Amino acid sequence: MFYQLPPVGNPVCLSHGDASESSLRDIFHPYIPEYYASGTAALAASIVAAIRLKRIADPEVILPAYGCPDLVSAVVFAGAKPVLVDLEPDRPWLDTNQLSARLNTHTVAIVAVSLFGIPERMEALRQVSDRHGALLIEDSAQAFPGEPGGGFWRGDLVVLSFGRGKPVSLLGGGAVLFRDRELGGQLAEVTDCAAGAARLRARAAIYNLMISPWLYWIPQGLPFLHLGETRFVPLPVIAPMEPLARRLLASNIYKYQEDTANTRLRLAAMLNVTGVEPGQLLDLSSACQVPDHVRLLRYPLLAEPAQRDRCLRDLRRAGLGPSYMYPASLPNVTGLGQLLSGQGDFPVAEDFASRILTLPTHRRVTDVDIDKMRQILRSCVH
Repeated sequence: MFYQLPPVGNPVCLSHGDASESSLRDIFHPYIPEYYASGTAALAASIVAAIRLKRIADPEVILPAYGCPDLVSAVVFAGAKPVLVDLEPDRPWLDTNQLSARLNTHTVAIVAVSLFGIPERMEALRQVSDRHGALLIEDSAQAFPGEPGGGFWRGDLVVLSFGRGKPVSLLGGGAVLFRDRELGGQLAEVTDCAAGAARLRARAAIYNLMISPWLYWIPQGLPFLHLGETRFVPLPVIAPMEPLARRLLASNIYKYQEDTANTRLRLAAMLNVTGVEPGQLLDLSSACQVPDHVRLLRYPLLAEPAQRDRCLRDLRRAGLGPSYMYPASLPNVTGLGQLLSGQGDFPVAEDFASRILTLPTHRRVTDVDIDKMRQILRSCVH
C-alpha cells in the first residue's frame, strides 16, 4: 500500500560544485541558451520570434493533436492561432501528409514534439518547413541527451523545460536554444519577477524526499497538488528563470548524464520476455527504432483500451507508477474545446489517447519492480 513509484521524478541536485554557468555554453554548443521561468514561457518566446520573422497578419502555428495543453497556452499567449495535425498511426509523430495540407502562407512555425523522449523525425519535418518558409521549433521538454556531445538537437529553435518531472528537473525553468544570433534576437523579452533562493531550496528538499517510493503516497493523496492531471492553464507572463536555478542547472545536467542505470533498456529487455504477442502490446520505443543511447522520460506502450485499463489498474495497485500520460487529444481537454473548434476530427490522436500506457524510467525503478511489471503485463493482455 505504501510503496508507490512516481511516474517520473529524478531528484534535484542542490549543489553546484565546480559547475558554473560557463559550463552550460559547452553543454549546449553549438546552440546558445536563453533562459525563462518555464518551458511554456520558452515556447511562447520562440513563437514570438517566428511571428516577428515572418511579419504577417493572423499567424498560425502547427501543433500535434495529442500533447500537453501547455503547447496551446504558449501559442495563444504569443498571439497566434494553434492549428492541429493528427498523428501517424501507432506513432507519437506528426502525420506528414496532413501537415503538408495544413500549411499555408499564415504558418509561421511547426512545433515538433519529442513525446516521451522519442525523437521526432526532424529531417523529414525540415524538408516540409523549408518549403513553406516556416520556423521549425523542436519541443524537447521531454527529451534531453543522456551523454555529452552535440548532434542531439536539430531545430531552428529548441525548447527545454526544467520543471517537475522533466529529465533534468529544477522544479521550474526553461530555455530556448538557438544557433543564429539574429534569430535569437527576435525572442520575446521577459517580464522580471524573481523568487527567492531559499524558497527553491526548500521546495526541492521536500520534492526530493516525497518522490521516494515509500513516501510518494503522501503527495499522491493531496488533490490540490493536481499530480498527474492534464489541465489547460493560460500562460500569464514570460518571466526569467530564477538565478539560483540557473546556477544549479549545469550540475543537474551532469548528474543526469552521469547516471548509467538506463532503465529504458532494462524495460525493453523485460518486454522481450513477457510472452505477449506483438499485436497485443506495442512497444513504441522499439516500433520507432529509438537508438539505445537515447533515454526516455517515460516508457510508452500501446494496448487495446480495455487491456490498457486493466494493466493500469493492476500496475497502480502494485505501486509501479504507470500513467495514461495525457488522457485525451487536445480538442477534448477541458477548456480547449471552443478554442480548437472547427478544425475537424483527429481520429488517430483520439485512438492514441485511448491506448497509451507509460511505465516509469527514473533511477528509482528496481529490477524487482520490473519483474512485477512483466508479470502484470503478461496477465493483463492475455
